Amino acid sequence: MRSFGIILIFLGFIFLLKQFRPDFLIWLEPYAGYIKAAFWGVTLIVLGFHILVKNRTLKTLILVLYLLYLALYLVM
Repeated sequence: MRSFGIILIFLGFIFLLKQFRPDFLIWLEPYAGYIKAAFWGVTLIVLGFHILVKNRTLKTLILVLYLLYLALYLVM
């Protein structure tokens, strides 16, 4: 549950940053359509990697990278 709280805090900070400083994501605007369109494909690939990988460090890395993608998806 602790890591879930950290994720929520991170997403909250990103939403607040977008609300008060919308120019911080201006360089990602051209890619917003691609980020939104690829959501289910990325989700299935990450889920497959998470199931197949046995190394705990790699699982954590996959989760962190997916959370960054999820933050971009939610903010864009």
